[in-house]
This record gives sequence, C-alpha cells and structure tokens, in this order.
Amino acid sequence: MSKRNLGILGIILVFTFIISAVLWNLYRHQSFQSNNSIDAVPANASVIIKINSPSNLLNILNEDIKFRSELESFQSIKSIFQVSETTDSTLFFTEGAGRSLDECPTVIAFSKLGKESIEWSIHIALKNKGQENEINSWLENNSTQKRNYTGFTIFQTKESASAGKSYFSTLQNGTLTLSKSPLLVEGSIRQQQSGRSVYEDPTFTKLEKTTSKRADGSVFIKFSKLDEFSEPFLASEAKKFAQFMRKIADWGVLDFEISDDELILNGFLSTESNSSFISVFNGVEPRKPTIQEILPLNIRLFAGYNFSDKQGFLDNFTNYILRKDNHSKIESLDQQYENRTGTSFLKAFGNIIDGEMALAYSNFNASNPNQGRFLVFRTEGQTTTLPVLKQMQEFYGVNRSPITNYRVDESTSFPIYRGFDSQLATLVWGSIFPDVPTQYFSFYRNYLVFADSQKSLQSFLYDNVLNKTLDSHAYYSSFRENFSYEENFFLFAEIPHLFPYIENELNPAIFHPTGEQKKVLFNFYATGLQISNSSGLNYTTLYGNYAPHRDKEPRTIWQSRIDTMVAMKPALVDNHYTHEKEILVQDEAHNLYLINNMGRILWKKPLDGKILSEIHQIDFYKNNKYQYLFNTGKKLYLLDRNGNHVAKYPFTLPSEAANGLAVFDYNDNRNYRVFLALKDRKVYLFDKSGARVPGWNIPQTEGLVSQPVQFFRTSGRDYIVFSDAYRNYIMDRRGNHRVMPGKSFERNNLSPFFLEHPDSEKSAIVSSTSGGQVAKIMLPSGKTTIKEIEENTSNNHFFLLLHENDPEYVLVSPEKLLILNSEYEPKVEETLEQRVEPVADLYKFSSSDHKIGLVSEDNSVIYLYNSDGSLYKGFPLKGTSRFSIGFLKSSAYRFNLITGGENNYIYNYRVE
Repeated sequence: MSKRNLGILGIILVFTFIISAVLWNLYRHQSFQSNNSIDAVPANASVIIKINSPSNLLNILNEDIKFRSELESFQSIKSIFQVSETTDSTLFFTEGAGRSLDECPTVIAFSKLGKESIEWSIHIALKNKGQENEINSWLENNSTQKRNYTGFTIFQTKESASAGKSYFSTLQNGTLTLSKSPLLVEGSIRQQQSGRSVYEDPTFTKLEKTTSKRADGSVFIKFSKLDEFSEPFLASEAKKFAQFMRKIADWGVLDFEISDDELILNGFLSTESNSSFISVFNGVEPRKPTIQEILPLNIRLFAGYNFSDKQGFLDNFTNYILRKDNHSKIESLDQQYENRTGTSFLKAFGNIIDGEMALAYSNFNASNPNQGRFLVFRTEGQTTTLPVLKQMQEFYGVNRSPITNYRVDESTSFPIYRGFDSQLATLVWGSIFPDVPTQYFSFYRNYLVFADSQKSLQSFLYDNVLNKTLDSHAYYSSFRENFSYEENFFLFAEIPHLFPYIENELNPAIFHPTGEQKKVLFNFYATGLQISNSSGLNYTTLYGNYAPHRDKEPRTIWQSRIDTMVAMKPALVDNHYTHEKEILVQDEAHNLYLINNMGRILWKKPLDGKILSEIHQIDFYKNNKYQYLFNTGKKLYLLDRNGNHVAKYPFTLPSEAANGLAVFDYNDNRNYRVFLALKDRKVYLFDKSGARVPGWNIPQTEGLVSQPVQFFRTSGRDYIVFSDAYRNYIMDRRGNHRVMPGKSFERNNLSPFFLEHPDSEKSAIVSSTSGGQVAKIMLPSGKTTIKEIEENTSNNHFFLLLHENDPEYVLVSPEKLLILNSEYEPKVEETLEQRVEPVADLYKFSSSDHKIGLVSEDNSVIYLYNSDGSLYKGFPLKGTSRFSIGFLKSSAYRFNLITGGENNYIYNYRVE
C-alpha cells in the first residue's frame, strides 16, 4: 500500500477513534429525565414523597432538627426515619458511582399491600447512562439472588451495615427502584411497561409544576386511595372518617421544609368533582378569620370556615350535600321543614350566618366527652338570628323561652335557650363537621354558640367576659403568623391534647401511647392546616412546631385580660354597695381599670400618665360612699366608683410630682389631708377638695423627695416624716421641725420608714441607708444609731420591718433575702434562685404570721416567703408584678392573690 493510502487510512482511523470516543462519552453521559422516577412509582401508591437532595435532607434529619429523639419514641415515626435513611447510598454502595446517588432526585412511595401492611419503595432518578451501567455492574456483583421479571432483572441484595436486611431492586429507563417488598418492585416494572404515566393526568401535571426545587422536597397525595391506605391505622368503626378522607380532593401537592424546630408544607389541593370536600370553596374568596377572638383560651382543637361570598359558599355546600350518599334523607327531612315553615332549613340558617363558623373543643373530659364541644356561628346579629332559631324551636316542639339566665355578676347575664337535637341539623352540619352539638345555645355579641351542656356554655361565656380567649394565647398568636392573613378553612390542634379527641378513630393496636410518650408530646405545641381558594386551586399550608420550654398555663381562679401589661401593684378596693372587694389596676398604656371580683372589667379610663401613688379610698361626701384618690406626674385625680371625675378634679399640679401622694385622716373624721412633694423641692398639703391647707408652712427641701410623705403617731405625738438625698425631716402638723436626728444619713431611696415599739419608751422610726446600714431615730429624742450589716453587700436593696413590737429587719437585694433579729444578727440568709426586684411587700395574715412578697419581673415569677425564710406552700407562681392578697368576697375562707400576668392578663390565684 502506498504511503499516501496509508496516510489516508491513518487519518480515517484517528477520526473513527475520536468519533467513537465522543459517541461513547455521550452514551455514558446520556441524561435521563428526572420525572422518570415518578413514572416508576407503583400504580397503587397513595402517598409519594419527592426529595430534591437526599444528602441535604439527611443532614437536616441527623444534625439540625432538635426534636428527632422525641419523635423516635414512637415506633411508627421511627420507621419513617429509617425509610429516609435508606436513601443514603453508603448503606448499599461501597464504591464507584453509587456514592453519588445522594445527590440524585429521589422519590419515596407508600403503598398498601394486603389488608394491614404499608410498604415503601424508593425510586432514584439516575443522572446518565454511565451511572446506570456502574450501578448495574455493582448489583450484578453484589446481589445474593437475581431473577427475570417480564424482561427486567430484579436483584436481591443485603444492606452492607446489616446482613439481616434484604432489599430488592431493579434498573429501568434510568431509574433505580429499591424496596423491601419484591411485590412493589414488580409493580414498578409493570407501571413503566404499561406506558401510562401519572403525567397524563392534567390535574397532577398542573400541580406538579407548582413545586419548588429549592424546597427540601414535595409530597404528592392521591386522595382517592387514602381510605384503603389509612385502613390499617383506623379503628374498624372509623369507616366514615376514611370515606371522608377519600373525598377531600383529587390530588394534593405540598412542598415541605424542615428546620430545627418546625415543619412547614405549602402547596395546592385540586378537585374536578363537586363531590369533593374542597369543592365548597370553589370560586369563594377567603377572608380574615375572627373566630379566635371569642373561642376560649382552653380550646385545644377547632375547625373553622370563612367565606366572603356567603351565597357562593351556600350554593357549593348545597351541591356538596346533594352528592353525598345520604342526600335523599336530607332532602326528605328538609322538604318536611320547608312545608311547615315556608323555607328550607339550610336557607333559613344560611341567611343568618355572617361568613364564619367553627366547631371547637376545649379541655377533654374523659367522664363526659360531650362536654366542652361548641358549634359557633358568626351571625348578622341577635335581632335577626333569634326569630329564625325560635322558628326552628317551634318546628321541633322546643320551648322558645330561655331555660335559664346565666348571671356572671349583678349586672351581667346571658339567656340560655334549649336547642334542637334534630336529625336534619346533624345531617346538614355533619357534612362538614364531625360533631354537631345543638342541645343548648346562647349568644355572645353577634356570635351564636351551641353546646351540649349548660355548664359548657356558661364556661364559654365567662371566658369571654374575662377576655380570656384564644386570640390572647401566649403561643397561638405567634403560631398564626406562619399562615396567610385570609383563609377559607383552618384546622388547629394542640399536639399534646389531640389524642383523646381522635382516639376512638384510631387502631388501638398501633396507637396506644405510653405515659412517657404522652409526656414527650408536651414538647410540641400545635399543628395547623389552612386552605385558601386561589385561581381555581386551593392554596394549602400545613405547619407544626416544637416548643419544649413553653410555660404551662397558671392554675388560677380566673384570668382577666386588659389592653397592655400591668404597670402597678393591683389595688384591692371596697365596693360600698356590695361590701365586697374590687380591683383597680393600671396598664402600661396608662389606662385605669376597675375589675369586679368575678374578673369582669367594669370600666376603663385613660389617664395622662403613670400613677405614682397608691390608690387611696376616701369618703369625699361623708355619705359612706368611696372614691379613688391618686396622682400622676402632672395631676391629682379623684374618681367615683363609675370612673367619673369628682367635684373639680382632676387638678393640674403647680410642678411635676416627685413621688406619690399620701393621705391622712388625723382624727378619723374624714377631713382628709393630702401630702405631695413636687420637683420644685417643696412639700405641699392639700385638703380633699384639692385646695392648699392654710397653716401649713410649706417646707423647702434641699433635694427631691422620692418617697411618699409618712405620718406616725406614738405616745400622743404626731410626726410628719420625709427625706431627700441629703437629710431626713421630722415635722409637726404645721410643717415645723419637731425632731432633729442626732446623725445625718442618706436614706435608701427605695425604702420607707417604719415605726417600731409604738407608744413606748423604745419608739423609733427605722429604715436603711443608701449604703445598706440600718438607721434608727428614737422618738421624740432624735437619738440616731447607724448599724453596719456585714452580710449585706448590695447597695441596691429594700428595707422592711417585721413584727413592730419584736423587731426583725428584712433587707432584699436582687440576689438575696436577709432577715436580722433585733440585735441585727442574721436569722435568715437566703440566696435567691432568680433575680428579683429590690422591693418587697409585707402581708399580715395574723398578728404573728407575717409574710414577704417578692417579684422577678425578668422571669415572670412571684414569691411569698414566711418570716423564717422558707418559701410559702405553692410558690413560686407565675406573675409579672407586685401583688395584693385579701378576700375578694366576704364569704370567702381562702385568700385571693391578685397579680399581673403575661400577655396582658390579671391573675387571680387562691392562696391556701
């Protein structure tokens, strides 16, 4: 052969080699479509989970989430974690391309096999032909058995980490299928050979396009298969519930994201059938819910419906009912109703509904499961609603008059009516609610509330009187922030309290939580499902959160909610009509509230600023009717029991107040004297009408007087006492110096003076200095002693006197409670668990039983200590403010403790 021909042949061979290499490389890297993995899912799969990046999800499950150990205490959930871990290719593939499977889109499908078995299959979308060949080679070399099934090889392999677990797998059309069940592998092969794809379903295709690859993954639900799929998990009596799940929608597709303390799913439900549950929302715009504003705080589970287009919703609802299996029964009963009343039951009821209704459950009562169930409708108003309901009562032969009048207090009552336990009402509303309590009903504002017991209704109404509603729940408001502003449907459930409500629907062989598991559930707060109609699809959010350190609800007699947090020590005041106690309290928005002993807010009055003084009750008109006297920084106020100003009050002060006013009635003749120190460094004296008292020589102080003026009487002498930052003043009733202290000291500006040994030769006023010493001024001599307290190392403290005739001294600092005997020797030295405010209150339960009240505002905890330094039984309690203790009712035999609480509540505790 000539050199020329050899050269041409060489060039041809080179090009042939290059082309072959390119074609081989293209073949090896031939990309597969990622949706092939869903095409491989067996036809009987009910739930499909698509994982965008298995490696990322495994990192989250193994390292990021805080609640894995809690979930794994339940075997069924632990099994799901084990399935997810099966996607970790290192369990099977110890070499080569198998390692890269963790980055391939993966689908997990769950199918029912037999009567009670749920099995899974994993379908991994391979990247290219080369990866497929390498995995096929590994399976060929490592399988323990293999067999041919309709032209495809099914391999049996063992997990490398555990030789006891067998798995079956096959490779087809760029998809690796893996399962513990050979039947599912065979089903996957048949599905692909059928040539039918789920993508031929236009509804599925439409929803699948809404998924996001940025999410951790997506869940696909075929609702028509859910009844069979759920059969192993449900009790034999729960067929109705299974059938309902089947008809919720056609398809549901939800993206999911998992973080360290929450799980959130967002996506869509779709239906092409008017018999599906969500068809009731077709074309109905969502709206902002309000039902949480009246549902009581102890509601654990509720389902609410919202619709801006009432007629559209009612039309959809009617169509939905007419497609149910029992529609003929409903139509027959409704026709009977219409023949007697002239209108259908649903139309009559629909006319009174104002776009919102809900079924709610409060704390579960095992001895009476029907107690605490409420069916609530927002109505067009009581005036238009009550005649419709009375017509229904008449039709069912029920007395139309109230059967009782529930009285909360002397001026608040609610009529309660007999409802109608009708089959028609149960069939109609039972189409969208699992329970239909209609035995009794009442109204709160424009809301119609049904319940199956009078006690439940009364509890519902009382909670609303106290503003103790779900809207003010410590966690519910932040929980709701994870959902859209408007909705058509919302299902809420507190996870720890859910099981008793659904227990009868579940298979007891599977669901029988132990005491430890029930305890674990309290580390989770709630789960919620929201559906909002949008452009023919139903936007859906499912959310649950982990909240292991949330506070338990305080065990109070009642809780009453005000606008903002409590800003003062609640004052117990006398009701001169009933001779019972009421509560005056101011919030941080400077509103003053009068609350009766049942917790109902009688009135609210805005003030110009924070109240600086205690609330003093005086009898201004000397007619045994009391008013409330106090001051802010700028004004003197005197309010009557109805919250109205008295006489010429309020008075604007000549200068800003430096402290709170003090009121004295020297001779118990109701000729009150009002002392107030202002920032002009003068101490003023007013009479009860607000006029300055003649004869009082207005003292000019060197500095500001930060504590209220005090009045003491001992051994027939009167002493007016106050201090500034430089000296202490002891005056007579005309404003002249009565006693000159033998030593000068700066009194602690947090602590008042106390009188010890009254009416004896040992009479003295005692307090503490700014440096933490105990200072005593003898009366009337003025002899002064200052005692160093070695144990007290804090200048930031409060001084208190126990047992005035047998003195003991209390010094409270943020970290320590110190009690000294009369010789200033430590009797109690208690290091406090929580930092407290350097202020204390003294409570005299009897002449010898004194107790000390402390508050930790930072930790929202209150303490009550005995005089021996021990913590009183039942404390600490939740609370955010100083507290008052007394009897709210004259007939009471246990004390009430009133304090501020979290989330703007007033707490009323019982003290044994």
